[in-house]
Amino acid sequence: MLRILSLVLLISFLPGFAQAQRAPRGCFSAAEEKAEQIVRLGLRLREGARGCDGQPWNMHTQSLWDDIDQRFGARFAAQTNARKTAFQREFSDDADNRLEAWNGRIVFYFRNYPLSEVYCSGIKDMLEQVQKKGWAIVMRNATKGADEVRMDYRLCGK
Repeated sequence: MLRILSLVLLISFLPGFAQAQRAPRGCFSAAEEKAEQIVRLGLRLREGARGCDGQPWNMHTQSLWDDIDQRFGARFAAQTNARKTAFQREFSDDADNRLEAWNGRIVFYFRNYPLSEVYCSGIKDMLEQVQKKGWAIVMRNATKGADEVRMDYRLCGK
């Protein structure tokens, strides 16, 4: 009888516990911040590769991005999913719209970034580094966008 009562109590408290785990914290964890940095770098590289590929820059960057996307697409997707989970927690009532708004803003920014030979050379160099040195370069370069991310999201514990 005691076991049944314990089981009933446990089951009755589980939904409340699960709900408490998803409660908004008003901040992103360090892992979620890192995921956001990686997502933004991926968007920058993707949009930069598209813009710098053809006339007038002719950097031939689209094929470089396509190769990186083939090699590391699953890793970029995992970071995108981590970011989505954070949005679902923080904006549970409107997560999809909030996420689409942020994505639209970031993609719009990188898609319309003023291109130049210097910018396109930098994109090409970064794409080539990722091809040669792998995911570690993505992780290292992503941290360079930490200030931009911290302007948008507060880091937990800071």
